[in-house]
Amino acid sequence: MPRRVEKSYRCDNPPCIHVVVDSRRKIFKVFLEDYNVIAPIPFDKVIAACEDVKTLKNLVENEGFREAEAEDVDMLARKYLGAEPYEEEIET
Repeated sequence: MPRRVEKSYRCDNPPCIHVVVDSRRKIFKVFLEDYNVIAPIPFDKVIAACEDVKTLKNLVENEGFREAEAEDVDMLARKYLGAEPYEEEIET
């Protein structure tokens, strides 16, 4: 019988999304990892986000939408999320 290999959940380039499954207990959870924060995400919100991504994929392929970069990211965060971007302090 082949030996079961454990999946690595190492996040080398945050943010990362982890889908953690314990088959023996038949439980799972989706987590969002961003540096020192690991947040559990309710499954219904994951499903809703996947549906949005599916719709967005069609817009990218058929209507020329592109992923926001640089200042556009900040604008979207401010306008739609009411969030201000932050700059991470670098310790020397």
